[in-house]
Amino acid sequence: MSESKRSPVQIQDFDGVRTPFDPLALQTRLIGCFLAAGRQESSPMAEDFALAVEYTLARAPRPEPVFGRGELDSAVTAMLEETGFPDVARIFRQHGTESIVEIRASRETVADLLQKHLACPEERFDAVLHETLQSLGKLEMESAPPRLILELARHIERKMYSATPCRFSGNAPTVTMTRQDIFNVLPAEAKPLVSAGILRISGITTLFARIHFFFMMNEFARSLQLKRPVTELELEPLLYHAGQVLESARSAIVQATGRQTGLPTLLAIPDMLDFIVEYSGGDRDHAEQLGAELATALASEFRCDLYKLTFQ
Repeated sequence: MSESKRSPVQIQDFDGVRTPFDPLALQTRLIGCFLAAGRQESSPMAEDFALAVEYTLARAPRPEPVFGRGELDSAVTAMLEETGFPDVARIFRQHGTESIVEIRASRETVADLLQKHLACPEERFDAVLHETLQSLGKLEMESAPPRLILELARHIERKMYSATPCRFSGNAPTVTMTRQDIFNVLPAEAKPLVSAGILRISGITTLFARIHFFFMMNEFARSLQLKRPVTELELEPLLYHAGQVLESARSAIVQATGRQTGLPTLLAIPDMLDFIVEYSGGDRDHAEQLGAELATALASEFRCDLYKLTFQ
C-alpha cells in the first residue's frame, strides 16, 4: 500500500527494529480474533479499532510516536476489554504468545531488554529502569519471564508519568450514522457516485468517529466511458471535479453530525494501480508516481487537513 500521508507512528519490534504502524495488518488480525470468538456480526468493527489505535497513538504526548510491540498489543487488549469484547481480547492476547523463558534480573540484562522493547523516551529511561529493578528486588525475583518484566516496567512508566497511550471510555461502541444515514444526507451530486459503486462511505461509530471515503477508479472510468489509453491531461480535470463532490459530501456529513470541529477524514483508492495498468497502459511496478499524482488531484479539493490518503 502506498500512502501520500504516511502514519508517523513507529512500532519497535522485539528485536529492536522499528517499522511504520500498519493499521491494515492490525485490522486483519482483529478480524480473525472476532471470527474465532464467534462474533461474526462485530467483525466489521475491526477497522474502527485499528484506526482508533493509530489515531490515538499518533497524538500521544511523547517526543516521538514510538511504541513497543508489546505495548501496542497491551493497548489493543485493553481497548477490546473496555469496549465489551473480553473474549476477543483473550484470543488476541493469546495469539502468537511466546514460550515462557526467564532472564536474570540484573541491571545489564533488564536495561538491554527495556531498551529494545519498551520504547520509553530517553529522558524517562533511567528512572523507569531504577524503579523496575527496585520492584524486582522487593519481590525477591532473581530471574523472571521477559514479558513479566516488560509489563512491570510499563506499569511503572504509566504510574510515574501518566502517559497511557490509549484511553477509552469503557462503553461498548455504537453506530451513530449508518451508511444509509450518510447516503440520506449526501448532496444530490454525490449520491450517483454511491449508487454507481464509485464511492463507498463507511458508517460512523463512537469508537473512532471519522469520515472514511473509498473511491473506485475503475468504476469511475467506466461510468465516464473513458477510452484507453487515458492521459493525465484528460484525467486530472475529472478528478478535480470528483474531489469537489467529495468535499461537498464531507461538509454535508459533518453538518449532519452537528460537530463544530469536523471529523478526521480518510480517503482510500483501493484499485489505483490496477486502473493505471488497465486504462493508462502503465507498468504496475512503476505506477507509484503516477498513482500519487492522481490521488493528490482527487484529494486537492478537500477544505480540511486530510488525515490519511492511501492507494494501492
